[in-house]
Amino acid sequence: MTIQQCIYVMEIHSTGSFSEAARKLFVAQSSLSTSIKCLEDELGIKIFERSKNGTVLTVEGAEFVRYAAEIVSKNDFVINRYKSSKLGSRLYVSTQHYDFIADTFCKLIVENRDTEYSLSLQEKETYEVIRDVEIAYSDIGIIAIEDKNIDIMSRYLQNKEISFSPIFKVSPHVFLRKEHPLSNEPYLPYEMLNSYPYLSYEQGAHKDSWFTEEMISGDFAEKHIVISDRATLMNILLKTDAYTVGTGIMPSALNEEKIISVPLESNSLYSVGYITRNDRKPTTILEKFISAILQFGDGINS
Repeated sequence: MTIQQCIYVMEIHSTGSFSEAARKLFVAQSSLSTSIKCLEDELGIKIFERSKNGTVLTVEGAEFVRYAAEIVSKNDFVINRYKSSKLGSRLYVSTQHYDFIADTFCKLIVENRDTEYSLSLQEKETYEVIRDVEIAYSDIGIIAIEDKNIDIMSRYLQNKEISFSPIFKVSPHVFLRKEHPLSNEPYLPYEMLNSYPYLSYEQGAHKDSWFTEEMISGDFAEKHIVISDRATLMNILLKTDAYTVGTGIMPSALNEEKIISVPLESNSLYSVGYITRNDRKPTTILEKFISAILQFGDGINS
């Protein structure tokens, strides 16, 4: 099996026609058909069925297309990542959902306005952040670890040849809208939150406590809403009496001071830090990014 055969399969699936796929790929239809037949023989499956209504995937073909899409996507990523000689100006960041990282990323863009670069910032589930760094998809990841989980998470990361470096340490804070009924409280015990909707980020199949992004679990909440992105979280916080629990840090420029944070009555502490592979030397632009987030952390810790 070759990447080119995967591309052929995806194009035939997209167009629904061998002839149209051949035209778009600038290959002879006979060559395309032969390539697909060789792939089917190698895999021992039939990928396409031809009918008067066009070309459709078989059951095995539908499964194969999902794998082919992933293969082609990763191939494209590798080509785009290394086709330029200016690797020092490439930075790929995977992170949990933190406003201060988005803010720092924006400052990096401004500071490098006259420099050629390729930058990527992706907010993901905790497991995926770690996975991105492990497979070298991302140069750096940003996660938080509760103190009670430091040992188990450290072992987990060490087994993947990944290092965790703290940026700052915080206690849990409740994020809610400025007009929320609880916004004037000096601190919030759990029992005062019970009747309000609790927002947390989806973690997919990885629901172990050490992968949880929020600083409390949703088990105690009478009303629990699971979302996957910061924009949805912000909209719900701004328009309802829902709340979430986090670091207490949210740059005012990003929310126009409409979202506030109130300390949660808790003995827990969380270390927010960055993860990198042990065997990778940081590029110049990565060093700049790390310096910026550490400088931010110094302001929090002081």
